[in-house]
This record gives sequence, C-alpha cells and structure tokens, in this order.
Amino acid sequence: MSTKNRISLAKQYQKIVDETNIVTKTNTKGIITYVNSKFIDISGFSEEELIGKSHNIVRNPDNPASLYKKLWDTIRSKNVWHGKISNMRRDGSKYTVDASIFPILDSNGEIIEYISIRHDITELLELSDRLEKINIYNAQQEYLAKDKLEAGIVNDLNDDEHAILRLPSDILSGDFHSIYKMDDGSIFLYLIDGQGHGISPALTVFAISSMLNKYIKSMPTIKDLIQTLYPEVKTFLSEFEQLSYIMIKISPDKKHLTYASGGMYPFLIKSGDEIMRVKANNTPFMNFSEMPVCEKIEIDNWDSIILYSDGIIEHDNEDLNKYTPEFMIKNSLTIKETFQKISLYDFDDDVSIIYLNNFKL
Repeated sequence: MSTKNRISLAKQYQKIVDETNIVTKTNTKGIITYVNSKFIDISGFSEEELIGKSHNIVRNPDNPASLYKKLWDTIRSKNVWHGKISNMRRDGSKYTVDASIFPILDSNGEIIEYISIRHDITELLELSDRLEKINIYNAQQEYLAKDKLEAGIVNDLNDDEHAILRLPSDILSGDFHSIYKMDDGSIFLYLIDGQGHGISPALTVFAISSMLNKYIKSMPTIKDLIQTLYPEVKTFLSEFEQLSYIMIKISPDKKHLTYASGGMYPFLIKSGDEIMRVKANNTPFMNFSEMPVCEKIEIDNWDSIILYSDGIIEHDNEDLNKYTPEFMIKNSLTIKETFQKISLYDFDDDVSIIYLNNFKL
C-alpha cells in the first residue's frame, strides 16, 4: 500500500472515531494537545481555551483523589484505563463519560502521549437513577398497601387453638381471612380467594373482607350475613371478576356448624379416624350468580377442621404433593412443623391454610 493510501485510510479512521466519540490527546504530563468537536461541545470550552491547558480543566472536584491516582498509575504502567468518570463543564454543570485512556508508545516502547476516547452517558445515568427512584417508590407503596391490607385481618384465637399458613405469591395477596370469637361463644371464620394476581384481586378481596368484618358482629347467622352482604358484593365485582369463599360458623357448644362455600376445594373435618370432606354448595361470588345458600351439619366429637385456598393444591412441584390437606389434618400434632416446611417452597399462587382444633376452642 502506498504512503498516500495509508494516510487516506488513517484520516478516514480518525474521522470515524471523531464522529462517534469524544476524543482528546495529551502529552505525558497531561497537557492537552488535541480536542475534537464533540469534546468542545460537551465541555463548553473553545479549542483555544483547551489546547495547551492541563486536562484537569474539566476535573470534577467531587471525584476522590484516589480515582485519579489509580488512573495515572494504570496508564503510566503502559496499560489502558477503563472507567466511568464525572467531569465539569465550563459553566460548572457536570456530565459523566464512559472513558478509555490509551498510552501511545514509540518504537522503543516509551510513552509519547495519551489518547482518551469517551462516550457521554449522562442521560443514561440520569434515566437509570429516575427508574431506580420510581422502583423504590413503587416498592414502598406496595409494602405500605400490604401492611394496610393485612391490618384488616382479624384473629381472635390463641396459638394453641389454631395454626395459619399464609404465603402470598405477590407482595399483595389475593387471599384473605379472619377468625372471630363471638359474644355467645361461637366461632366465625372465612377464607376468600380472589381471581388472578396483583393489585386488582388484592383490592377486591380487601374490599369484600372489609364488608364482612363490618357486618359479622351484628348478624346472628351466616344466612343473615349473606343476605346483607351479597347485594353489595354483586355491585362491587366487575363483569369478569369472581371470588371463591368459605364461611363457617361453629355453634357455641361446638356440636354443629353452618357453612356457605363457593368455588373452593372441600374443607375437612376430622373426628377420630374419620375425615369428612365438605364440598362447596354454591358458585363463586360473581355479579350474576344467585344468592348463596347455607347448610348446617352435625360435628359432635370433632377433633379438627382445615380449610385452604387452591394454591396448596394447584402447583407443579412434586415435592409438595405429600403435603395434602388430608395429610395435614391426619398429622395435626405436627401441623406447625408442616407449615414451616411448606413455607420453604415457592408457589405460583397464593397459599392460605387455616387449621382449628377442638381441644382448646
């Protein structure tokens, strides 16, 4: 290749670099010997103000001295320095670049100058910072909402009367429950499960549970409660929303219970070696479904009751298959230990399990 062609190629390479990068050259003492138009534009200095000046003319005083020491130690050792660095414009404003500084060697391997090639990443970092702040804010709001939602859960039982496992798959759960000890000694409890995940079903579930909590104390029977509650629920639910539920009221003498259930798996009642599976007797709450009906069953001499949402059943983890509701109620003496083991697994859906025993109620 002729000398003329080599010079032509070199000029083309330089043009490509200058058009796409911020470029400066300094001598071995850091005095600027060359600046391209992009450096002039971003720094705010003119070419005349830059040539012959120390490169620290754009130094950001907020940068630690250790940064520059490491930079100079690297390039004086004939190595390339890479890093992000903040600089200061002529007007005092700051910008950030992703920089690479190359030592240029002569034929004897001695440094004769340095070339710095940079990319402006100021807007990218600002955008990243804004996104991080938005994500932090959203997380804070979600946790705040979570705390507010969970504050609506009522539980009047002692630890030796029950065990509860609650594993939300999202930060806001679509499952909700409460347990009341009524003035007459009866026990009222409910478990509701909203369709889907995230904020929408969580807010729906919270709204319905708030209605339940509002009316429970003033309603003598589940039938009275449903007749008051259901018209309001129907107007609240959107066209495609549905809400599965179990409501149970155990009589003061603990010998019978009344229930209404829709869209849920059967709840279990254990008496000795016998386990009764009580199936749902209604459709889920929807804005076009019929008024739910209640049923009463005798439960004299029962030992324990367990009700649960579908998350503990509808999963793809074979290791969890042994932890069925039947297994839990048969092994009630280790129920809390079982709950601890289950809580170690990840679920795609919310999991809620409520266990009651009749020894302390």
